[in-house]
Amino acid sequence: MYLGYILLGATFFLFFLYKLIQKRKKMKKSEINLGSQNDDVSVPISKNNSNSNENKSNEYSTSSTDSPVISSSLVVLKSPVKRSMKFDDLLKCPAELLGKGKHGNVYKVMAVDGSVLVVRRIKEWMISSEEFHKRMEMINKARHKNVLPLVAFYCSKQEKLVVYEFQLKGSLLNLIHGSQFGRTFDWSSRLNMAAGIAEGMSFVHRELQAHGIGHGNLKSSNIIMNNTMDPCISELGLMTTDQTKPTISTTNNSTTMNNNVFKKDVYDLGIILLELLTGKLVQNNGADLAKWVNSVVREEWTVEVFDKALVAEGASEERMVHLLQIALKCVSSSFGARPTMSQVSSMINGIKEEEDRSGVSDLL
Repeated sequence: MYLGYILLGATFFLFFLYKLIQKRKKMKKSEINLGSQNDDVSVPISKNNSNSNENKSNEYSTSSTDSPVISSSLVVLKSPVKRSMKFDDLLKCPAELLGKGKHGNVYKVMAVDGSVLVVRRIKEWMISSEEFHKRMEMINKARHKNVLPLVAFYCSKQEKLVVYEFQLKGSLLNLIHGSQFGRTFDWSSRLNMAAGIAEGMSFVHRELQAHGIGHGNLKSSNIIMNNTMDPCISELGLMTTDQTKPTISTTNNSTTMNNNVFKKDVYDLGIILLELLTGKLVQNNGADLAKWVNSVVREEWTVEVFDKALVAEGASEERMVHLLQIALKCVSSSFGARPTMSQVSSMINGIKEEEDRSGVSDLL
């Protein structure tokens, strides 16, 4: 009788243990499908069912024109990505989590054909699919050497994805604050970066301002280096006026709000210029850095703001001060006092021309 009780108890224990293991497996699988925070694991990009009719038989393809190829789920823009790759395959590819943000996550995806992509997963963007399509198509037409081109994008009720080609050289943030690839980030290189970013943003504002599309989230981590180490602006137009929430104007006029977005882009560029000049990390959306620089300049210790590496290099103090003055105009607390992006680009190019002339005279 006692042996029977023991066997019955052991049976119940094993059954309970089996159920517990199965439950843990399901929980682990669910966590992975939602996107793990561990950078070392492979995670699917989408939570959507890959067997749904919406995702079935959609392929990447190239086009001989600039017109996108539109399907019910994937819009493929002119790109070198192979035709044979399907959107369903993209969702199943190993994906490394590169970064987490307030408005979504960024993944590095190794495609089945060996190509490497970056997928930006956007959340809490309350715009219609039709508006999203139009916005991405207009952004795709704004092609410039200093703007990172789109490869494809995806839109559903649950989420929105934007796809770029992965760039090996990293971001401007890493270049300023790390010694990547054994390169020294000298004054001439920093000035060229500033000029390239300003030129790209000036083009974007000129082409897209009429459509109310600015960048909205310009920062050094969104400036990506291409193979020739030229700066390319990424994540263009992935922030709308409701996400940027302008605080200076209290009007509900949409034109005023759109103008505020463009003035915010100018402010953000000013923070990047300060980052290039000081070599300091940006916190609190750059407000702390701008406040510190302004306080030092008011005390007439301007030279103290510059990165010690630039001072040791013997960079022209006069031209660094000129760039600093442009940056301070950009980060003015008054929207109306900030210059346009075109004016900023013109002023920085003027400094660059002085630098080039100085280099030629030194050679002579």
